[in-house]
Amino acid sequence: MKKILLFLLLLMITNDCCKAQYTPQSEYINKPDINIDYVKKNMDFWINHAYDSIYGGFYSSIARDGSLKSVTQKSLITQTRQAYGFTRAFMLTGDEKYLVYAKSALNFLFAYGWDKTNDGWYCFANRDGTLDNTGLPWRTNYNTKYKWSFQQHYALVGIIANYEATHDSLIGMWMSKGTNSLNKHMWDARVGYEGYYDQTNLNWTSPTGKGFTPTVDAITTNAELGYLVSQDSTKKSKLLQLANIIVTRFIPTMDDSRVKILYPESFTTNWIVSNYNSDASIGHFIKTAWVLGRAYLCDTTKKEFKNAAIKILDKVWSYDYGNDVTIWDHINGGPFNNLNTGTGSYAATNGNNKDYWTLEQGFTGPMINYYITKNPIYLQMADEAISFYMAHFIDPIYGETFSQIDAVGITIENDTKGDDFKGNYHASEFGYYGYLYSNLYYLHKPASLYYKFDASTSPQKIKLTPIPMENGLLQIKSVTLDNVNFTNFDPENRTLNLAANQGGKFRVTFQSFEKPTSVDIVENTEINIYPNPSKGDFTIAGIDNAISLSVIDLTGKVILKNDIYNQSSIQFKIQSINPGLYLVVIIQNSGQRILKKVRFVGKN
Repeated sequence: MKKILLFLLLLMITNDCCKAQYTPQSEYINKPDINIDYVKKNMDFWINHAYDSIYGGFYSSIARDGSLKSVTQKSLITQTRQAYGFTRAFMLTGDEKYLVYAKSALNFLFAYGWDKTNDGWYCFANRDGTLDNTGLPWRTNYNTKYKWSFQQHYALVGIIANYEATHDSLIGMWMSKGTNSLNKHMWDARVGYEGYYDQTNLNWTSPTGKGFTPTVDAITTNAELGYLVSQDSTKKSKLLQLANIIVTRFIPTMDDSRVKILYPESFTTNWIVSNYNSDASIGHFIKTAWVLGRAYLCDTTKKEFKNAAIKILDKVWSYDYGNDVTIWDHINGGPFNNLNTGTGSYAATNGNNKDYWTLEQGFTGPMINYYITKNPIYLQMADEAISFYMAHFIDPIYGETFSQIDAVGITIENDTKGDDFKGNYHASEFGYYGYLYSNLYYLHKPASLYYKFDASTSPQKIKLTPIPMENGLLQIKSVTLDNVNFTNFDPENRTLNLAANQGGKFRVTFQSFEKPTSVDIVENTEINIYPNPSKGDFTIAGIDNAISLSVIDLTGKVILKNDIYNQSSIQFKIQSINPGLYLVVIIQNSGQRILKKVRFVGKN
C-alpha cells in the first residue's frame, strides 16, 4: 500500500517538478508563425538574384547585394540545397511558385550532375551544365578524379524533401537511384567495420576514410528523412545503424586523453582516428546531438542515442578551457565556430566567430533534446541560438543571411550570400524547423504544412511524418484539399486516403500531445540524506547529473524546489515544517526520477 501511495504521489507531482525553469524570450519560438515570413523573404532573395531563366538552376557565387560574383559558376551541391529550401517554402506557405523553382534546381541537377558512366553525383558545374574543372583545385578533383561522400549524401536532401511534398514519381525515381548508388558503392559492409566511406575514385575504386561527413551527414540528409517519408523498415535499420556508429565510434573518443574537446572527425577505413589534433566544427558537434535525438525518436528503445546526445550537449554548455575559451557563448548567446580537438583552444582562423549554419544547429539540436529530456538548459540553448541568429545574421539592407559575424554580432566577417556550399539550405531549414519544433515539440500547438499530390488512376494512401515523435503523440487534426475540407484521413496514423483520380493541394494541420510522464521510482543507494530524521536542516549528498530537486508532502504539496545543476551535494534549511514523512524527488538529466524519503521530527 505504501508503494502504491508513493507512486500515486509521484505521478501527481511529477509534471510540476518537470516543468522547465526557463522561459524562452525569442518570438520565433513563442510565435512560431513568424518563421514562415522569414523563410519566404529568404527564398525571394534567391529568386530575384540567383535564378538563371535561360539555362535553369541557380548561380552559386552571390555577393551580399545579390550581384553575381561569377556569371558561370553553378555548384551542383547548391542546386539540391536550393531545391530543399524552395520545397520547404512551399510547404510553409502553400505558394506553388516555390515548387516551380525547386523543380528547376532539381532538373538542372538531374541533367548535368549525374555521372552517366559510373553512377553517382558530380559536384561543380558551369552555367550551361558543363563540369567546372577550373579555378579551385577541388572542382577538378570532385568532378574528374573522386566521388566525395558529401555530395553523394547531400544530393539527396533536396530530392527527398521534394518527394515528401509531392510524391512525384520522377523525383521518387531519382531518390531511389541516388540512394541505391550510395549504398552500393560507398557502404563498407565488412563485419566490424561497417559505415560509409568518405571518398572513392571516380569509378568507385580505392575507397578511403570514414568519419563525420559520411556518418552524421548521412543521417541528416537522407537516412532519417528517407525513413520518415517511406516508413520502410530497411531504411529504419540503416538509420539506427548509423546512429549506433556515432555511439560506438565517435562518442568514446570524447574520453580519450588525446582529445581535449569534441571528437576527431576523420577516421581511416578501419575506424582508426586519422588525426587527434585538428580543427573541428562546433556545428558538427551539435549536429551530432541533433541527429541522435532524431534517431532516438524513431526508436525510443535506443536509450544509448539519447544518452550520447545528452553527453554532447552538456559538454557544449559547460566546457571552459580557461582564457575565455568556451564552446557556448554565455555572454552573447549561441555557439562559437571552431575548436582544435587536440589543444582544446579555438581554431587559429575565425574560431571564436559565429557561423550562420552553426547557429541553426544551436537551435535544432538542443530543442529536440529538450523535448526528449525536458532539461531546461537545452531550451535556453535553443532560445539563445535562435535569438542571436535572428537579431544579427539577417541582412537588414539586402535580405538573406550573412555567412559569418563576430561573437557579439557587430562586425560582419563574411558577407557572402552564395558560394560552392552556401545557398538557402541552412537558412530555410532553420525557419522550417523553427516553425515545426517550436509548435510541436515545445508549445504543443497545431502546425500546418502544404503538400501537392497529383491524382492517380488508382487510390493512394499517403502517410505523413514531418518530424519523428513517439507513437500516438503526433496526429493529423484537419485537412483541406484545394481550400475545401477533406475528411478521408486517419488522424492517428497520419494517413491521407485519396480516391482514384483525386489530387491537388492539401493543407494538413498536425497536432502534438504531451508525452505521458515517465514515472520511474528508482532506488539509488549512492544518494544519502542526513540527518534523517531531521528537524529541517539536512544535506543531500551523492547527487550526480541531476537538474532539480523537490521536497513534497504526502498531499502532493511542494514544500521546496531547487535547481541543482553541477552540484554533488546540497544543504537545505526548511523553516517551520510539520513533523511527518516527506518525499524528495531528484530529476536526472536523462529525465529519470529518483525518489527518496525523509522524516521530519520537529521544528527548528
